[in-house]
Amino acid sequence: MTDATPVLTVTDLAVRTGSDRLLDPSSFTLHEGECVVLVGPSGYGKSLFADLLLGFAGSHSLGLAVDGALVLDGTSLLDAGPEARDHRVGAVFQMQRSGLFDDLTIEQNLRFGSDDPGARAAVVAELNLERIQRPVTECSGGEGVRVALARTLLRGAGVIIYDEPTTGLDPYNARGVVSAIAASHRRLSLIITHDYAAFTDLADVVLFLDPTDRTIKRLDATPTSFAQVEAALAQVRPPESAPTPSVPWLERAKQGWARLALGTSAVLLDWVALLAVPWAFLRLGHPLDGPRIRKTLRRDVSLGVLAFVGLSAMLVAVTGTYFLFERLPKRLYTEPIVQDDLVAGLGLIYARIGIPLLVSVLLAAKLGSAAAAHLGHMSLTRQVDALDLLGVPQRRHLLLPTACGQLVAAWVSTGVAVLLSYFTALVVFLAMHPGYSVQYFHHSFGRELDGEVVFWVLAKTAVSAVGVAAVAFRVGTQPKRSPALVVKGIHRTLLRALLLVLLVHAFFAFLEY
Repeated sequence: MTDATPVLTVTDLAVRTGSDRLLDPSSFTLHEGECVVLVGPSGYGKSLFADLLLGFAGSHSLGLAVDGALVLDGTSLLDAGPEARDHRVGAVFQMQRSGLFDDLTIEQNLRFGSDDPGARAAVVAELNLERIQRPVTECSGGEGVRVALARTLLRGAGVIIYDEPTTGLDPYNARGVVSAIAASHRRLSLIITHDYAAFTDLADVVLFLDPTDRTIKRLDATPTSFAQVEAALAQVRPPESAPTPSVPWLERAKQGWARLALGTSAVLLDWVALLAVPWAFLRLGHPLDGPRIRKTLRRDVSLGVLAFVGLSAMLVAVTGTYFLFERLPKRLYTEPIVQDDLVAGLGLIYARIGIPLLVSVLLAAKLGSAAAAHLGHMSLTRQVDALDLLGVPQRRHLLLPTACGQLVAAWVSTGVAVLLSYFTALVVFLAMHPGYSVQYFHHSFGRELDGEVVFWVLAKTAVSAVGVAAVAFRVGTQPKRSPALVVKGIHRTLLRALLLVLLVHAFFAFLEY
């Protein structure tokens, strides 16, 4: 049931990028209680309009010029991000990019909507969700849409935007999704779909993105309107790809400076947030953050990671110890004189310099790439966008767990690698020097190792680890709309993380010596 109270007012809304027109000035008003279907040909801006409403695109987006007004309950939305919606606007993304946290269970996903067990039980019953303790990846397409809808309703959103909710569903599941939308309809529902026939009985209003003049028109949801829309869409050809507009060098310089400024400020905020890593370990039991921290720790401090690092350290110890004594100049004369110092040097080089650097480089390559891949997948499937709409800080829920896993992995792996390098060097030394005792090697190997060495090793491996986490977070959570961008992000993370590790260890070398 609708009334005349305006909820969303659009006035002369126009969008362009360079000289390319994406949307010409459009004006309309949506009222309390209306169920609205937005239809139009593919590639003409339906998803862009949804991103404008949700705050993921707007006049703050680089390269995008937006004019006009977009007002929700008297509040302008164009110049503000998702946080300005204050949970009044929610989204249910399409099945392939549902925004569900696919490494968590159904119940854990619902906890992001509400901590109230009673509220969760009520919406579970309303939307007919079953076995909510199972992983969300076991949901069918229709179930996934209902889980995302339940989480959005629990968060309190009265205005809900559905992005192609029936795409890829069989008729039975599609009808279930339509029924769920009808049952959960509150203040305003906006359904972006090409399958508008499924919503003819539900819709009060049709918003038609007219390809002839690239404007959005409001129509009453009558059989005549749907017939007109169908006839217009039948005449549409796929949009021609417009040539990339040439941007003046001054404008390119301004955009580059803006990206640099925004990127630098974001990175600085990331490093400030990393100061809360000790506090993050205390949230292992938190219902929202705890599951992700525990999963990250299990992934990063696994037997596979330790074996990977340990075998590398043993290889370094074997070759380093053997060739040090085997290639010693005039070995028969010099070795008896400098042998104690050589063994002590081995201990110093392995424990203080070589093994910590080796571990940091290996973990930057392995764990940094894994974190970038995971976060890139979350961005691609709009899980990062869902966090913003749910009001959950990305740094708290993504950066800090990643840093916790990287930090613990760095310290544990370094300890394991140092021990293995010690035992490996011991075996090689005794094999090359019959008659020497374990006690002799142990005493000489640890002669230069003290509490100061432990401090410096812990410090530089910690800075390297959290730095790699910051790089993976910053690159991984950037917007991605194709798998190719995820792969590109992994490569960027790998190069930046390795460079960061080398710089950190070089800097600490100057501090130590």
